[in-house]
Amino acid sequence: MGVVRSVSSSNSRITHFIKKCKATFLLFGIIGCVEPVSFEVPPAGSLLVVEGYVSSSDGPHTVKLSRATNIESDTLVSSPVTEAIIDLYENDEIVARFNETLPGNYQIDKGQVTGAIGSDYHIKFSTMEGSVYESLPDKLRAVGQISEVHLELERKTRLTDFGETDASAFNVLVDSKSGPLKDAYIRWRYSAFYGVDTYPSLYMRDEPPYTPFKDPWPCSGYIVVEGPPGSGGKLERIGDCTCCECWGKISEPAPTLSNDELVRDGEFYNVFVGQVPITATVFQQKVMLQVEQMSLNRAAFDFFDLIRSQKENTQSIFQPATGELRGNVRAENKSDAVIGIFYATSINTAVLFVDSANVPYKIPEETFLTLPCAEITSNATYEMPELWE
Repeated sequence: MGVVRSVSSSNSRITHFIKKCKATFLLFGIIGCVEPVSFEVPPAGSLLVVEGYVSSSDGPHTVKLSRATNIESDTLVSSPVTEAIIDLYENDEIVARFNETLPGNYQIDKGQVTGAIGSDYHIKFSTMEGSVYESLPDKLRAVGQISEVHLELERKTRLTDFGETDASAFNVLVDSKSGPLKDAYIRWRYSAFYGVDTYPSLYMRDEPPYTPFKDPWPCSGYIVVEGPPGSGGKLERIGDCTCCECWGKISEPAPTLSNDELVRDGEFYNVFVGQVPITATVFQQKVMLQVEQMSLNRAAFDFFDLIRSQKENTQSIFQPATGELRGNVRAENKSDAVIGIFYATSINTAVLFVDSANVPYKIPEETFLTLPCAEITSNATYEMPELWE
């Protein structure tokens, strides 16, 4: 591992203003030339969305079911589909049933099933309304391996209401081998986990016109008891803190897929999979970079390619229509609208730990935090990531 090179970018207020104006004028010009198109689509609430896979590992293997949310809805939360019955088939024989672990999330426990290279897998399931769905069989193919995960420092700034501020980040790059695949349909799935410590036992509540007073959070394991006059009481420990340490998660903005332009003799070089922002919070402890190289068939590759295209063009008026996303799941009754994918994949995982020593400049110190950890950390969990050391 190493920081391979450094690149810089800087945003001035004048440049930002000019770009903004150009973009505005261009948008007005384009909109003036576009004719409205009208077509029928199924109501969002009736569209079933399926996402799942079985892998060459011993699990857990997962399936997620939800109903699409109407764009005019006042919520961004998808509607989970609960109480479905989902069976996993290997070479046309049922080998396991998925159990619902959270609303809309179904899982085969770790160790119950291990995907076998060369075997065909698919699911068949029914919803509580009685609708039946089935995915097309997918052969589990071998995948190559990740040779190296390395970093590229990108120095940049961003414009805020208070002026320019540092927004530097590490670009995460991957070198890998495609393995025995004749057609290298590969996805690299990226995530980063970082540890955060907070001190909710030292929380001070300030409710004017009163003087701030000690008010430790119950999850901190401390309470306030009588202390010397004028002290406001003293802290007494009554248990362990359950909200002092958590792990934030940074996920990929869009799927990263193999590209013929990046491969030479079956090897990929410098594939960009994500970024790690260089901030005091992210580098308070250390960061665990996790990259998974996953084999895909052509149908799954095309499905994730459309998702990637839509995510990267969210703000574009030329964004691909969601209706193009079909996948390999079919309904027994053609009137039941469904999109999604269930696929079989081999996974090769690489993990890299980095900390502030890898940053070639001093990171500003973190503000003293006295709230429960998960309340101030993005996508936080109190459960330690599986590969964390």
